[in-house]
Amino acid sequence: DVFTRLSQKMIIIDSLRYCQAEKGLSIFAYCLMSNHLHLFCRADGKYLLSEIMRDFKKFTSKKIIETVQSEPESRREWMLEYFKEACAHLSRE
Repeated sequence: DVFTRLSQKMIIIDSLRYCQAEKGLSIFAYCLMSNHLHLFCRADGKYLLSEIMRDFKKFTSKKIIETVQSEPESRREWMLEYFKEACAHLSRE
């Protein structure tokens, strides 16, 4: 489960707030689970919802990996290996 640490949860919440303020994301409801996010939303600005979600995922994934690497984390090796395997099919790192 990824979202068990407060710092990782706050990355998600802060990123959603940024998307609301800067990208025109309207959020009607969300539920942050221990390993995923449920989100009812729409894009109301100049960005498509797919563009907002792409940027949200890219930013949050990098920030969460940074916290796993830099903060005390008993699951560090397991999480980094899990992320690596989950992205093995991608052409970029």
